[in-house]
Amino acid sequence: MDLPLHHSNIIKMTEAKLPTAHPESMYNHLPKPVVDITEKPQRYVSKFRQTVIEESKANKMAMRTMGPAKVEVGHVKFLRKPTNNPQTLEKVPQVYLVKKPAVPLQAERTPIETRPKRDFLKTMDSLKTVKPEPAFVDIKGHREILRTSGFVPVYTEKKDYGQIPEYLLKRYEENLLRAEEEYSKLKEMIDKEAKKKMSDAERQSILQGLRKNWNQANTDYQLLPLVMVTHSMLARKERLEEEMTHMESAIAIFEDQSNPIFLPRDDE
Repeated sequence: MDLPLHHSNIIKMTEAKLPTAHPESMYNHLPKPVVDITEKPQRYVSKFRQTVIEESKANKMAMRTMGPAKVEVGHVKFLRKPTNNPQTLEKVPQVYLVKKPAVPLQAERTPIETRPKRDFLKTMDSLKTVKPEPAFVDIKGHREILRTSGFVPVYTEKKDYGQIPEYLLKRYEENLLRAEEEYSKLKEMIDKEAKKKMSDAERQSILQGLRKNWNQANTDYQLLPLVMVTHSMLARKERLEEEMTHMESAIAIFEDQSNPIFLPRDDE
């Protein structure tokens, strides 16, 4: 049987794609793992299973023993339509304590003035003509008030435009008063803590004393031995070095004339 051309092409393509079996393979020489197939243990079943089933079946219908299965109802005892006699309330005549006045007679009525006394000709002259509020209409026919449209400078035409608001002025005055109070308190505190300036004679006397002490400490430092044997010698050397350093810084402060020195008051 001759197949169509396209069927023969499909068969050739499938035959070309089939894999060829190889006679030898390195995987055939590898040892295959031995699978230990063991039987699955039986599922645990309680020995009280049958007892529980029997007890549940025995107590299953216990709830249905509450009274008879069917209760007979006497239909004669039901209320009929005419047997219900409602008690009607007695009608009490309504008494009105406040009575409205009677309608006046035709002769007692006052004549109604149909014509007003106002002279419209005189009042029209005194009335001012009310001008319509300016507005504009766009191309689509939408009418809008010109004052609220945003095309007219309304905000810049205000009386208080460009001026400082009142609440800011009030806040500025409050801050100014608070700053003056703080300045006065600070000034009083500075006046209390103010100290007098040291005179030149006192400065020179203290400076001479510091130099004298430094010379004495320097002489003691020069008399120290070159080799320190005991800890007391090392401690004395360190103490003299600290004293000389401290006195040198103090001498530098007192020698600087541009740096005034203040002393506490005598009353303190």
